[in-house]
Amino acid sequence: MNILFVRVPLESCELLQYSTFTYFGEPTGLNYIAEAAAQRGHAVKIHDMYLDPSPEGLLTVVSDYGPDVVGFSSLIIGYDNVTLLSKMLKAICSKIKIVVGGPCTFMPSTLMMRDNPDIDYVIKGEGELAFARLCDFLASDTRSDFQEIDGLTYRVNGHVVENPKNRFIDAGTIAFPVNRYQPYEDYMKGSIITTVLGPPPMVFMEASRGCSFKCSFCGVSEPYRKRDPEKVVSELAQLKKKYSATRVIFADYSFTANRRHAEKICSLMIEKGLNMEWGCDTRVDCVSMPLLKLMRRAGCRIIFYGIESFSQQTLDKLNKGTQTSTIHEALRNTRKAGIQSLAYMMLGAPGETREMILKNAKTLNKCGVDYALWGIVRLFCGTPLFERAVKMGVAQRHSGEMGCLSGDIDQIPVFSKTLTYDELKDLEMHVTRHFYYRLGYVFRRLIRIRDGRELVRLVKQARFLFVNHVLRFYS
Repeated sequence: MNILFVRVPLESCELLQYSTFTYFGEPTGLNYIAEAAAQRGHAVKIHDMYLDPSPEGLLTVVSDYGPDVVGFSSLIIGYDNVTLLSKMLKAICSKIKIVVGGPCTFMPSTLMMRDNPDIDYVIKGEGELAFARLCDFLASDTRSDFQEIDGLTYRVNGHVVENPKNRFIDAGTIAFPVNRYQPYEDYMKGSIITTVLGPPPMVFMEASRGCSFKCSFCGVSEPYRKRDPEKVVSELAQLKKKYSATRVIFADYSFTANRRHAEKICSLMIEKGLNMEWGCDTRVDCVSMPLLKLMRRAGCRIIFYGIESFSQQTLDKLNKGTQTSTIHEALRNTRKAGIQSLAYMMLGAPGETREMILKNAKTLNKCGVDYALWGIVRLFCGTPLFERAVKMGVAQRHSGEMGCLSGDIDQIPVFSKTLTYDELKDLEMHVTRHFYYRLGYVFRRLIRIRDGRELVRLVKQARFLFVNHVLRFYS
């Protein structure tokens, strides 16, 4: 079968054509799934709408390639493009089977199918096995076997049927699709990752799958599984040799969730002399000073920490499972180890007031964090926090679901009884400006610059922040 994988853009296709959009990496998830389907004998092609967001561009690819199956990968933000594009494809060829997957499947798959009659199948969670099996069955027309495909949602006689998600990929079988890597040179300019690590070639690599934590705002429900450290480092060596890639981002939910696993990878990177600079996401309760020092020796330049808040009350309501004392210790040790840090911060959590948010921002500004990204707590349907909001009467189920299906972040409800949405937006801009435009912060950034290239990157990033967070605010 001919399979066309499509990475769906975050913003509306119409808007994206007239905006300057920067992305920071290749479609790693689609590369994995495409490789799995190709190994089963299917012809595969990836069309990345971050590079060409026009619907006309997709229609041209479909016309030239003639796919039997189109697989859309989408976030919840931008999901309206799935509705738009699937309708367009069905209008020109009703025989094309449309499959939807990716992080948008945090939403109930039955809801997605009922809302959009043009979707034929939804695959929940990781899709390597399920997608390849689905295409096998479609090719052989053995429709009765659909019930055997784990995590698949489909239609039978007009009724939506959802198979439970019970089986997960053995991490030992996962291999990076080396030959599908693309550097995406021009499309990573201006991203905060290139500001820290430098320009491509840059690899996005998985060292583990899933997450064992249960934060209430997150829809991830896959168990944590480790990949073989030897295999991970061997793949990095191949990518460096073939593409001259000297930078890597570990795309795990928490790279150090298993400290021994992280230690082994770092030790092997040092032993093999990879000499690659890299960054990763992790939690403050999953690092220690010895591990951080080892990570720095292995080339770690930056850690992206999901801090969310410095209020223990808020952390407990988000079921984060961390302590404020642990946050301060991890940030202090990261700085001492010579690794930069980026803090993901939330505002508008249950019970948060304006005073609490400003206090959080003030605390963050004193922690020596190198970068920060603030975001309003969104009620994504399918998450425990959404269910809690519905139960408390903070959000209505139908309007919340419709907000997510719209793909418009401004339509997705927020969990706040004390602040309006407009007040939260103003606070988001306020804390962002006050973090990046402090004299002490600017001075600290300047004294940590290693060379002229990093200075140029920082100047470009500052200009981007000024245009988007200051001029836009006052316009």
